[in-house]
Amino acid sequence: MVDVDRQSDAGVCRCAYREVEDGGGCTVDRIADPDTSVGARIQPFRSTGTGARVKGEHGSVTVEAVLVIPVIMVVLLAVVQFALWAHAAQLAQLAASEGDRVARSLGGGSAAGLVQANSVLSGPGSDVADSVVVVDIMPGDLVRVSVTARATSVFPGLSLPVSAVQVGPIQEFRGSE
Repeated sequence: MVDVDRQSDAGVCRCAYREVEDGGGCTVDRIADPDTSVGARIQPFRSTGTGARVKGEHGSVTVEAVLVIPVIMVVLLAVVQFALWAHAAQLAQLAASEGDRVARSLGGGSAAGLVQANSVLSGPGSDVADSVVVVDIMPGDLVRVSVTARATSVFPGLSLPVSAVQVGPIQEFRGSE
């Protein structure tokens, strides 16, 4: 057992050390700090003969990066996929609303509502696939516009459906009777 006084920027540090022969070099274990009575173990090292020290964690950053970066990329792609799905759902709702608005308006009709909904779905910024628009005139002078589509997918084989339905009364002019 060897008592050592070490000078550092923080002052004098007194520690007890024990040296253990290891065949290829020395390993130093810090037994205890007599002032604080706290025991700790210093990271062991072996001399390679060239002056460089070989630590037990060489390459651990590379291994961690190889494991963590793909997970981060998948999470990032999942966030992008969710954003594309949300955008497609918003677009389907807008197409149904616009088709319903035109189909219910005076002089509109189901054909005009169908054209308007399809123009929204095929317009700039539209990221939906396989869109289907159905405009029905229901009993009681109601118009029902139904839009179904699939969101653009980042992951191969993933197909996220979106749909929206809008129902409203047909507007008509009624004169005073």
